[in-house]
Amino acid sequence: MVAITATTQLASQLAMSRNISLLTTMLNQQNQQLASGLKLDGLIGVSSQAQELGTLKSKLGTLETYNSGVQTAINRTDLYALSIEKIIDLATDAQSMMIQNRDTAFAATSAPAVQASTLLDQIGSILQTKDGDRYLFSASNYGDNPLNGALSAIPTAYAAGAVPGVTPGYDDPLQVVTSAIPLNQPPYLNTAAADVQNFYDIGEVGLYVDDKEKVSYGVSAAESGFQRVIDAVVRFRDATADLGTDDVNYQTRVDDAIKQLNTAISELKGIASRNGYKQQQLTEVQERHLRSKDLLTIRIGNIQNADTAAVSTSIANLQTALEASYLVTSKTLALSLVNYL
Repeated sequence: MVAITATTQLASQLAMSRNISLLTTMLNQQNQQLASGLKLDGLIGVSSQAQELGTLKSKLGTLETYNSGVQTAINRTDLYALSIEKIIDLATDAQSMMIQNRDTAFAATSAPAVQASTLLDQIGSILQTKDGDRYLFSASNYGDNPLNGALSAIPTAYAAGAVPGVTPGYDDPLQVVTSAIPLNQPPYLNTAAADVQNFYDIGEVGLYVDDKEKVSYGVSAAESGFQRVIDAVVRFRDATADLGTDDVNYQTRVDDAIKQLNTAISELKGIASRNGYKQQQLTEVQERHLRSKDLLTIRIGNIQNADTAAVSTSIANLQTALEASYLVTSKTLALSLVNYL
């Protein structure tokens, strides 16, 4: 009888041991889900929706790639905005400088030609702004510096004694270029014959923000606003050749430079406005991407994420069951010892 009782108790103990082992494994699995936030066994745990999950993750990865490109473009349009604003500030400084130096007595001691050269080089420095190894103002030809030499080195374009409205060519801006007229560009623009079209064609600068949607952005150093402000400062610089020899004509030429500068400032504000539109457009695309990303993340989460509340409840139940199993096992072992004795 004792032998039969001992055998029965041994079987019971083995069963309890297996039960404790199973409960411990289940508890560990539930803790793993709680720690990772994901259902068990990866795709195996969501086998019925594995294909959908893979498709959603692929879409999310593609969207993140597009969004990364959009963010880069936004950063560049921000740099354009800052650069254009600086050039407008310099144009405003040039305006004040020209008005002051219209007074020949003031100009005689203020070295206006030197001031003009300094302004030209400051404008040139901004037009050579880079984003990494990319020249921002070189349109789609962004690997090349948009300028060919310092702007202060521009040779005399309006000779001494030239009279606005009389001297041929004086009333035309300094070789302002457009995409329709790619020849005779100013010598300080780095536009070789092979890449001249790329230099002007801002529409070629852009990125795909979706599989079938492309957004163009960018500002070229060849745009007339930049060329006109440079031309206005050159007109003023060259006018100083008449200072002290023909003061009346000097003042007439300064007035002409100021007139050109006023037009240039208006055009620069137009460039800033167009860039601002691109900033807004890119920001709207980014917001659209982020909304889509949120929706994809939610859909992915609905498939693969563990139910935290359910897991927590399961853990509590398993812990209770495990404690009960240990208690029963302990009592069983105590009874076995009594029987043995």
